[in-house]
Amino acid sequence: MKSLLKFIFLIFFFGILDLYAQEKQNDHLMMGESKYDFKKTISRLEKLLKQDEVFSINAKIDHSKYAEKAKLNLPQASVLMFENARLGTMLMQKDQLAGLELPFKILVYDKENKTIVAYNSINYLRSRYDFKRVKNLTGIKKELKNMAAKATGGKIEKTGKFNLDMHEGIISEISDFDFNTTYDRLLSIIKNDPDLDIFAEIDHFRNAQKVGLGLRPTRLIIFGYPKTGTSIMQEKTKIALEFPTKFLIWRDEAGVVKISYNDPAFLAKRFKLNKNNPQLQNLKVSLENLSKIAAKY
Repeated sequence: MKSLLKFIFLIFFFGILDLYAQEKQNDHLMMGESKYDFKKTISRLEKLLKQDEVFSINAKIDHSKYAEKAKLNLPQASVLMFENARLGTMLMQKDQLAGLELPFKILVYDKENKTIVAYNSINYLRSRYDFKRVKNLTGIKKELKNMAAKATGGKIEKTGKFNLDMHEGIISEISDFDFNTTYDRLLSIIKNDPDLDIFAEIDHFRNAQKVGLGLRPTRLIIFGYPKTGTSIMQEKTKIALEFPTKFLIWRDEAGVVKISYNDPAFLAKRFKLNKNNPQLQNLKVSLENLSKIAAKY
C-alpha cells in the first residue's frame, strides 16, 4: 500500500513540474513598467545598448513619427533593433527561419500615462523555432532582462500565455527564381510602391561571413505601410513590437528559395486583436500579393 501511495505521489509531483514547465514555455512577452518617462526610458536603453559588449544597435523605428506621416494619432512608441552577428548566425544555423526574429527588438511605448517596455521572451523563440537544445539562449535571456531592468529601473516579468507550435504563423512562398533574382524583384516592387517605406535591409549571410561563420543565403527586408500599421497599432499598441513588416528571403538546404513572413492572422491571435479589423485583412492580402508577384513568373 505504501509503495502504491508513493507511486501516486511521484506521478502527481512530476505532473505538477511538467505543468509548470509548460506554463513557463507558453509565455510570449517580457514586460515591465518604467520608473521614467518615455523619452528618458528610450535614452537609457539606447545608452545601455551602446555600452553593451554583446549587442549593438541596428535601427530605431519611431512608430509615432510614421503615424503622423499617415495623419493618424498614436501614443509614443518606438522599437529598438539590435544584433550580435555571431549569436544570430548560430541561431539561424539551427533554424534558418529564425532570421525573421533577428535583429532582436525591444519596444518602448506609452499606455495610460505609463511607459512600458516589452520584448519577445526567449521561451517564445524556443517554441516557435527549433531551439529546444540551444544552450546560449540562457545567456541571451539574462542579458535582455538585465538590460531592460536597468533601462526601466524596475522589474521585468513574463506576461501572457500563448500555446505555440514550431513555425506557427509563418507563411512561405516558394520562388521560381534564384535567390538574388527573387530578392531584387521583391525589393524593386516595394521601392516602387508609394505607400510603402523601407526601414532597413539586413544581410544575415554577409554578417555571418564577417564573423567567420557559414550560413546559406538569408536576407531580411524591413518595410511598412504607415497607414495600415498605425491603424492596427491603435487597437493595441504593444503589437508595435512586430512592426514594421518583414520579408525573409532565404535558400534552404535543398536549394529552394522562399519568401517568408508573419501571417497577420497569427499576430491578431497572439495579441488578441479584433480578427475582423479591415486593416489586418488588407495587410494579409498585400503581403500575399507582394510575395507572389516577386516569386512567380
